[in-house]
Amino acid sequence: MLVSQVMHKGVSSVQINDSIKKVASLMKREDIGAVPVFKNERPVGFVTDRDIVVSCLAEGAPTDNPISQAMTKDIIYVHEKEDLNVASKLMRDHQVSRLLVLDEGDRPVGMITLHDIIINSNDNELKASVISEIKR
Repeated sequence: MLVSQVMHKGVSSVQINDSIKKVASLMKREDIGAVPVFKNERPVGFVTDRDIVVSCLAEGAPTDNPISQAMTKDIIYVHEKEDLNVASKLMRDHQVSRLLVLDEGDRPVGMITLHDIIINSNDNELKASVISEIKR
C-alpha cells in the first residue's frame, strides 16, 4: 500500500515569524496537531502542539514570540509514492507519529500519521511494530 492511499491530503503551513498564538489558533481551527514551518517558500522546520506546550508555554514564553522558538529544525518526510513500510520505518527510527508527505517535486502535499497506518493497513505485523516502537 502506498503512502498516497492513506495520507491526509493538503497541508496547512505557517511562516517562521508567525506568533505562537497564531499557530496554536490555526491548529485549533483546523483540528490538526502539527504543521511545517516555512521561511518564504522553503520548509525550515516542523512544529507540533506538544512542542508549543512543552517548549514555550511551560517555559513561560510569551505567546506573541515567533514559532521558530518552538519548532524542530529536522523535517522528517516521506514521498507520496513510497510504500507504507518506508513511512513506518521513518516513524520508528525517529520516534515520531506524524510525517510530512512530499510529491515528486518535493512539494508538501499531505501528512501521514500513526493513526492513518493503523486504521488503513491490513498488515498486522506492520501495525504492531510501529505501535510498539513509537509508543514505548
